[in-house]
Amino acid sequence: MAKKKKIKKTNEERILDEHQIEYEEKNFNWVERGQEALEDAKSQGIEPKSILKTIVLQANGDSKDYLVVCLPVDSEINLKLVAKQLDKKQVHLADNKKLIKITGYVHGANTPIGIYENKGFPIYFDEQIKCFDEISVSAGKLGRSVRLKQSDLVSLVKGKYIKVER
Repeated sequence: MAKKKKIKKTNEERILDEHQIEYEEKNFNWVERGQEALEDAKSQGIEPKSILKTIVLQANGDSKDYLVVCLPVDSEINLKLVAKQLDKKQVHLADNKKLIKITGYVHGANTPIGIYENKGFPIYFDEQIKCFDEISVSAGKLGRSVRLKQSDLVSLVKGKYIKVER
């Protein structure tokens, strides 16, 4: 009989374990599979809007003023609205080529769990996710996610809700 291959936990899963937060491992490779990944989620009974992407922003052109916004993967961020709500002159997407240096993660693997734990950047969530008891975020590895209670995640990263889309 073949042995079942044990999947090595990511740092983010270990952080959740350390804080005794229950989660479920999931695979949603939105970056490579796009809409197909959302169809897979639907077939598992998961509302696609409850799967979040993590966007790293730089405020006011300041090389030390980074923040993170989490919103549904199929939503668009309104940078002017985010800047206004956070009382920033302007915000723009952080340079993708420098993401590893900024956050420690490659594009598609950024996660509020690890970024908050390792960098302490402020974390904001799109207020439209308040209606979901459970949400999914990256587990710090491309294509790998964790599904957990929305309230547990927001509490863990000391997140705040803002309006991200008009």
